[in-house]
Amino acid sequence: MKTVHEQPFDYNSIPIGYYDEVFRRRRGIQSKWHHLKFCRVAREISSRARHLDVACGPGTFISTLDSSIESLGVDIAEAQILYAQTQYGLSNKRFRVMVPGKLPFDDSIFDVVTSVELIEHISPDDASQLLAECRRVLRPGGKLVITTPNYQCFWPMIEALLNRLTPVSYEDQHIARYKPATLRKLLKSSGFDSVSVQTCLFLAPFAAALGWKFSDWVDRIEPAFFTRRFGHLLIGTGQKP
Repeated sequence: MKTVHEQPFDYNSIPIGYYDEVFRRRRGIQSKWHHLKFCRVAREISSRARHLDVACGPGTFISTLDSSIESLGVDIAEAQILYAQTQYGLSNKRFRVMVPGKLPFDDSIFDVVTSVELIEHISPDDASQLLAECRRVLRPGGKLVITTPNYQCFWPMIEALLNRLTPVSYEDQHIARYKPATLRKLLKSSGFDSVSVQTCLFLAPFAAALGWKFSDWVDRIEPAFFTRRFGHLLIGTGQKP
């Protein structure tokens, strides 16, 4: 894992609801990336789970989950949380602001904790502390699910294009770069058992340029051919002992 820099980025500078608007657009490669990513993470969450989403942003992922799942999203960006509450707040889908550091929850109260594309935005030391907190708030046997770009694949080239073509640049946001081995090491060193690191999203998001449903078809077949080695996204899971 390579650390790029550790200058703090102001996440309140991201346009309010930007990623939610991209998701809801339902056309184009960037929108499809988020749809496929959220579907993949959602498959790791069982029904009737008590769920915490760390760095929930505008609440988009939580909004896609089954109504049987009780979700709470937290984020340090107050404007994004206000957006999430307005757009998606329900009795079983709640959102609250948090400050960096200790999670504001008691021990062993969640069945599953997710964190979608967060750890690349923080230093390795902060990532270790965050995962220790995730482990603390999980019940025994509870599950952690995290995603991060796969810097062992072609993600650096994709990131360079995004920095040029989209309103949000990742150049000042991505502090750490993970590969399968380094993500696996992070999960194990944070005290998780049954650690698994897989890759996903290789050709499927880009197939959206040829059609939204065509992209879904590619997503169904590509695991047999590509994503074991070439997926652009890492998805790591672990269990609290």
